[in-house]
Amino acid sequence: MFKVDLHVHTSLGGDSNIQPDELVNRALEVGLDAVCVTEHHSYALSGPVEEISKETKFPIFRGTEYRAAEGHLLVFGARVEKSELLPGLPMQFALDWAHGRGGVAIPAHAYQKGMVGSYLGDRVLELRKLIALEVINGSATVEENRRALEAATQLGIKGVGGSDAHGLHGLGKAYTLFPDPIETEEELISALRCSAYTPHWNDNM
Repeated sequence: MFKVDLHVHTSLGGDSNIQPDELVNRALEVGLDAVCVTEHHSYALSGPVEEISKETKFPIFRGTEYRAAEGHLLVFGARVEKSELLPGLPMQFALDWAHGRGGVAIPAHAYQKGMVGSYLGDRVLELRKLIALEVINGSATVEENRRALEAATQLGIKGVGGSDAHGLHGLGKAYTLFPDPIETEEELISALRCSAYTPHWNDNM
């Protein structure tokens, strides 16, 4: 079994106090097998973590958190930059854009109020071609996560977990459990599409 925190922010994105060179030690402390850095609107910002991953031999994947018109979207495997995908476009457009480039896009904290940008809520039920929904978010309330899980169940799709950490204490608070080890971004995309993963809270925290 392989534990991945799929939603992490670092100082590279300008809104977190997690230093990139702190990721691996903290991840190991809380029992993770990998993390995915998802800076806002730019895949390129997380570039420096690749060297850290190579040096430590600890998987650090890279994604992006995109702000659509209706809410936030985690994008894996498609390299989002503002020059290609402007912030604030309709979420269905962003989903199709990511999937058309071989990636996977997953709405994040769909029922969390007070976020920068709009509140997705039940509009998630109208989205097409979803493969998963973030149903455990470390910064969302119990009720907000419960409603996300209900939506995923209604849609008949899988759920993922991620800490949404902006501070070191939150890293690994929630994670996604995959049945097999994942070593590359390509393997992560394949696993998100096909494997039997499940979201979890971290009992080590």
